[in-house]
Amino acid sequence: MRKTFYISILIFVLSGIANAQISGQLFQNGSEIPGIEVYFKNSEQKVESDFNGYFKLPMPKGTEKNDLILSGYGITIEIQNVEIDTTKYDLEKFEFPAFKSIKINEYEKLTKSEKENCYPIYHWTELVGYYYTRKLEKDYLTLNCNHDISNFEYNSVSKTIKVDWNTIMNCK
Repeated sequence: MRKTFYISILIFVLSGIANAQISGQLFQNGSEIPGIEVYFKNSEQKVESDFNGYFKLPMPKGTEKNDLILSGYGITIEIQNVEIDTTKYDLEKFEFPAFKSIKINEYEKLTKSEKENCYPIYHWTELVGYYYTRKLEKDYLTLNCNHDISNFEYNSVSKTIKVDWNTIMNCK
């Protein structure tokens, strides 16, 4: 009787540990970035990357596929068709993209409508340049794999990057 009780408790504890989740560490320009909101599109549960850029998000139940959203610093990444199952996925180190930075003299050459897509960059109180939101700093996404991912879409109006889950999973 006692043996059955302990086995039942062990199974209960281990089932809690084995919950499906997705995790990773977010970087931008080589530094960990906190405060990136991470959630599944059709789920109410959201987490933010911590001070060291780490996040852990439980997989939603009741669906086979869902889109993973990473959002912050004016950019949203939508990883489409994430396969929801009982596995723990670790994206490992994920370089969060940045907008293209331009110099002040480059900004002055832009048209009025192009200037509307720029944010100033200040160092203390001195203007040092601009972020141009119509373009990304790099034409690829960097994950912890052997090659960079260039198979994605960037919508400069919504500031959204869309990439398929299989592209990321084939990266490893």
